[in-house]
Amino acid sequence: MKLKLLFFFPLLILLIGKSTVFAQETVGLLYNDQNNVADGYTLFSPLTNSDTYLIDNCGQVVNQWSFNGTPRAVPYLLEDGTILRSGSEGIELRDWDNTLLWSFNLVEELNLRQHHDIEPMPNGNILAIVREFISVEEQINLGKNPALVDDVLRSEKIMEFKPIGTNDIQIIWEWRFADRLIQDFDSSKANFGNVADHPERIDFNYEDYNMSHEDWIHMNGIDYNSDLDQIIMSCKSLGEIYIIDHSTTTAEAASHSGGNYNKGGDFIWRWGNPEVYRQGTSADRKLFEQHDPKWIPKNYPNEDKISVFNNDVGATQTHSSVNILTPVPTLTGYEMTNDKFSPSEFFFSWDGEIRGETFYQPTRSGVTALPNGNLIFCESSKGQLVEINPSGDIVWVYRNPSGQSSIIDQFSSEEEITTNVLFRAEKYPSNYSGFNGKDLTPGNIIEDVNSNSEACNEALSVSDSDLIEPISLLYNPIEDNTVFFNSQLHPLTLLNLYHIDGKLIMKNVQADSNKFYLPQIEKGIYFIVIKNHVDNKTQTIKFIKN
Repeated sequence: MKLKLLFFFPLLILLIGKSTVFAQETVGLLYNDQNNVADGYTLFSPLTNSDTYLIDNCGQVVNQWSFNGTPRAVPYLLEDGTILRSGSEGIELRDWDNTLLWSFNLVEELNLRQHHDIEPMPNGNILAIVREFISVEEQINLGKNPALVDDVLRSEKIMEFKPIGTNDIQIIWEWRFADRLIQDFDSSKANFGNVADHPERIDFNYEDYNMSHEDWIHMNGIDYNSDLDQIIMSCKSLGEIYIIDHSTTTAEAASHSGGNYNKGGDFIWRWGNPEVYRQGTSADRKLFEQHDPKWIPKNYPNEDKISVFNNDVGATQTHSSVNILTPVPTLTGYEMTNDKFSPSEFFFSWDGEIRGETFYQPTRSGVTALPNGNLIFCESSKGQLVEINPSGDIVWVYRNPSGQSSIIDQFSSEEEITTNVLFRAEKYPSNYSGFNGKDLTPGNIIEDVNSNSEACNEALSVSDSDLIEPISLLYNPIEDNTVFFNSQLHPLTLLNLYHIDGKLIMKNVQADSNKFYLPQIEKGIYFIVIKNHVDNKTQTIKFIKN
């Protein structure tokens, strides 16, 4: 049954509807369980065009940016409301209104190729994965078995830099993968030693079922933990994720001493494929072609654990999984059990079906933990975003409708949906500091039509309007951005703000005593839904914004 808005003159609008919406759309919002989806806004950049979108849970565009070139990685919304994105024309920083604030092209300026991921840091600096090339001769001098040398090695380094002015940088810190090598092939070459005795370093001659030695590392994800001052990275070809100490100087990062753990740039934790450091066999491998490891933030369920997208579970090319890991910190780094880094197994793993199809993404993709314990992940080649709750139930599915040269029409066939690929996506809670003072009024959907989005807007139920003490407004109309109530609200009272057309603007916001601070909204008629979580009763108040 299609839902309708019911208007009762002159005071109240009630929206009678259901909380779960589903229809056979092919792009845009495909499924939305409003009772269980995490509150917030999702940010993504299609890989085939220059646009970046911020959408709400109904699939409506809250803001949109246009960058130079196509993206190389996921965009990041920073705490000051600016947006950072790496692309084919360099790394750019733009404000909420799409004004270009800073840009830098590493290829043109320094002949350095940044690829895959970047990571904004709390101090304003940026971590970037940068390619480094090692010649055939240099590989052999570093201890590579000549039989394994394919060509020039595409090695990796991590570079930290500070944006300067509008188009410059200052390099702050570097870490090189080539400084972490060990080999037991040729005692006359550099890095010779017992591989099994050095889990903090990487076996330069490791090989497996699916390895191209010219792309022996293939770093594809990076994250920074400011509380620990540590960096985590993913190396797809090796099937491992690594943690290093960031407290070192660049010189210490090239050595095996210095920093908080006195281990220089050595790995203080690694996980996914213990065969690489001679502490297991192929049967012990857990990660295959993985992407996007990152710490789960403080005050989230599973805080300080690590989420990761496992692209090819068991190297079977049949299904993927999203996972959570629990490393065990120690004073000297991280726990090892029987010479292997802990844990022995995943803390959480999900590999179910999505809308009747096996979950499998062999390339790119990623996963992000959310404040309510949900996980949102990207199916890259489909351009599809999926959110699951802690029980593994799917609560939200959205498919990017923005293609290479046009918007994909609703009900297009699978054969017609070919250019909507995403690298990853990020979702930010509604109370994220980057939204402070920003206009979050939802606009239109990206695609031409979507009945799920329509139903999502109409699926608000506020059936009980009797609070123990009815609330009213001291002033109405509202002249500025502050609503004053006639009495102080209970600390467990939450407020939702709706436009007269039923669009949700703010959700689950706590009042400041008897005040409610509005975002930047246009003149018009709005409704505040007040829910007292002590008795679960609600009240709706209409007001006019001048």
